[in-house]
Amino acid sequence: MGKKAVAIIGSVNEEELKKKQVEKLHQKKLRQGLPAGRQGKGERVVDTTAESLAELEVIEKKQQETVEAKKIKQARIRSKPYQAAKSKVTADHLYPISEAIKLLRDVSLTKFDATVELHLVLKEKGLSKEIELPHPTGFARRVAIADDATMAKIAAGKIDFDVLLASPADMPKLVKYAKVLGPRGLMPNPKNGTIVDNPAATAKKLAGSNTISVKTEKDAPLIHTVVGKLSMTDVQLIDNTSVILNSLFPKESISQISKAVLKSTMSPAIKLAVQS
Repeated sequence: MGKKAVAIIGSVNEEELKKKQVEKLHQKKLRQGLPAGRQGKGERVVDTTAESLAELEVIEKKQQETVEAKKIKQARIRSKPYQAAKSKVTADHLYPISEAIKLLRDVSLTKFDATVELHLVLKEKGLSKEIELPHPTGFARRVAIADDATMAKIAAGKIDFDVLLASPADMPKLVKYAKVLGPRGLMPNPKNGTIVDNPAATAKKLAGSNTISVKTEKDAPLIHTVVGKLSMTDVQLIDNTSVILNSLFPKESISQISKAVLKSTMSPAIKLAVQS
């Protein structure tokens, strides 16, 4: 009932405001339509309410179009350095991984050690896989164990880990956090090896490994993952990129990739040639 009352009051206020605006336009037209010195002396005047209402709608429409046009203009403006970098990338060309890495260094815009990212558009969603890379990505994985302290953080809304490990005995305690952990892909699961008998030993092993978790988004066949850092050698970046692609899609299923893009932080995207 409370929400309905608020909605009704809001709509009434908007209606009253609109009536006042129409009345102002109406009165303005009346004043403009009477000769000087004779306003308010009982002359017959024409009711222009309908005309004022139509005029108000036109004014509101123009204001809305102006706001939308400004938003579109702001969204399309990119910096001159970005435009210069983008001009070096042929939009429709599919670059081999080795060429893409070299070009990526040439179009990088950051002064810090940029992250190299791989973005994939697939034909189907629902893909999830753990991949062991030949080289570190430059990011330390934050591994947590489902103990009382970690659960208290989850309850408080503080998620400061990338992997959560739990023993079978801990799972009943985690059920109430499924709605928080599930959408983030952090709910322990036997399929990805995060439900283990000895979480402490597994945490130590994972912290020093190059294993990454790669999966499509929940509602779309898209994959976004990290390959490494620009400070890594070409060979290291090529190796990591190739292993990700080959692990996800062997040669016989490489056609499942509709589009593959390599980019670094803030750089233009470079399309990859991955089709067999």
